[in-house]
Amino acid sequence: MAGQEGLQLDTTPVTLYMEKLKKQLEDAAEKAKLISTIQQEKMAHHYNLRSTKKIFNPGDKVIVLIPDSKNKLLARWQGPCTIESRRNQHSFLVKMPDARVRHVHQNKMREFVASSGSVNVIFEGEEEFGDVESTTLVEDSFCQEIKSITSSDLSATQRNELETMLKEFEPLFSRPVQPVAIGEHVIELLPNVTRQKPHSYSVPMSYRREVDRQVKELLDLGLIEPSNADVTYPIVCVAKKDASIRMCIDYRALNAVTKVPNYPMKDTQELIFTAGMAQWLSCLDLLKGYYQIKMHDENRVLTAFSTHNGVYQWKVMPFGLSGASGTFQKIMNNVLRSHSSYAQAYIDDIIIYSKTWDEHLIHLRNVLQELENAGFSVKLRKCTFAAKELQFLGHKIGGGKHAPDEEKIAAIKRLERPKTKKDVRSVLGLMGFYRSYIPNYAEFATPLTELTKGKKSGDVKWGKREEESFCGLKKALCEATALNAPDFGKPFEIHADASDYAVGCCLTQKDEKGNYRPIAFVSQKFNKTQRNWATIEKEAYAILFGFKKFDKWLHGTTVEIVTDHNPLKYLIEKTPKSPKLTRWALALQRWSYKITHRPGILNQDADALSRLQTK
Repeated sequence: MAGQEGLQLDTTPVTLYMEKLKKQLEDAAEKAKLISTIQQEKMAHHYNLRSTKKIFNPGDKVIVLIPDSKNKLLARWQGPCTIESRRNQHSFLVKMPDARVRHVHQNKMREFVASSGSVNVIFEGEEEFGDVESTTLVEDSFCQEIKSITSSDLSATQRNELETMLKEFEPLFSRPVQPVAIGEHVIELLPNVTRQKPHSYSVPMSYRREVDRQVKELLDLGLIEPSNADVTYPIVCVAKKDASIRMCIDYRALNAVTKVPNYPMKDTQELIFTAGMAQWLSCLDLLKGYYQIKMHDENRVLTAFSTHNGVYQWKVMPFGLSGASGTFQKIMNNVLRSHSSYAQAYIDDIIIYSKTWDEHLIHLRNVLQELENAGFSVKLRKCTFAAKELQFLGHKIGGGKHAPDEEKIAAIKRLERPKTKKDVRSVLGLMGFYRSYIPNYAEFATPLTELTKGKKSGDVKWGKREEESFCGLKKALCEATALNAPDFGKPFEIHADASDYAVGCCLTQKDEKGNYRPIAFVSQKFNKTQRNWATIEKEAYAILFGFKKFDKWLHGTTVEIVTDHNPLKYLIEKTPKSPKLTRWALALQRWSYKITHRPGILNQDADALSRLQTK
């Protein structure tokens, strides 16, 4: 009770207390606002101290530097945008391409200049503009002299049989492009998306006559028609080395709001392996294959494009649309479904493969008849008939072997040292296409792949290590010899090896003399975590990596694993103590295998490997 007597109670009414507290909070907020305004004015003064006043009027086109939608820490120039109004002395309200209005400081704005010389006209092979596909239609008529395209591997009798059969299908090779009776392309827009009208570039005066001629040709063939579309896409003239031009259409704005259908493409390695075993090969190239597929009637207006003389829309599937390749692949798969055991299509390239000459004539006739029934047109001068070897998808295949395309290897041989990150990525992309021909490619390419790290662009630091990697890869590719196609009637072997930086595997088979014949090489660079693994873990991962890469051909067969790491044999065959190795040992149980301890193909020097491949 004594403690309670000394306690003083606040008898202020609640209403007065709340009014007093409200007044204190308002005063604090006013002071904070005043301080914040002063600080903002100081920061704005400091930011605008070296800012040059830019004059933009409502309606002017600009580009703005804002954070990228995929990476908020990375800004890029976007546009063209439209000036709505001036917000204050140093900033504007800008309407973005997606119709949003943003408040942008003048330091992050530039005038948009649509120069016909730098935007509407690009040079063939130029990459900065993006992927723009051609709409030209200059093709040759059917050639009566088929001798110029028939293979030199034929005897006089075989040549006569082939020519007689091809002449039966003259309409297939001579008729102009026309839409076929099966399939059509459908464009599905993303939900809740409003299409924005892209900027239309003016066509240079010197090119307008040629553009008119190409448009008239498309109209005469019935591939396009006049359009009243509100949203149209610009044409771009691609200047070729012979001074001619190709009229293209820039569909990037349409593709950005299009839902791309997920249709699986053919496995190119499977095609090369399967066709490479044949003794007779033919390759057919369809005449402007995309133009032979109808465009869905309701979607024609979406493909509208504008020229200096009018607006047109496509009645057939044009080049440059997202999902067009998937649509074409789906239709070709349906056309060749009953012939899939000896004929496959990769987009508009059809390959026919057979073991004997009599079989090949039958197979070729069946495919030509199927294309004739569907109404397709074939480009005769791009076809190859009855060859022992031919170029297909960047590879030379036939006779049980496959090798890099000689023209591509010649281009690699002429490569100069890359100077920027973009150049390094381009070089690695070209060389990586043929990585299956180079043992331990990932390890050899590590110095170059390290140069591509980071988001900063510009010149790369080039040293002795990078020079040795670049020159070594060029030499390895230029000296790469033919690999063998797999024979599914023989057992397979996996030669696995690991280093401090990468893992490599080779799939092989033995010939009649017991010699190993390489089929394909695969490799992978270790990440930072994998580099810290123990040696035995790296060697074990190499085996699992090889099985996963070649699973399509190894599943259901007994495989011999060749490794130079002796403890690995006993570790995998017994119960390992490491949880990681235990998981890998369990994963390997889905395959039937036996382990052999001895140096494999990946441990041989380059000269010995080259001799082995060419035997």
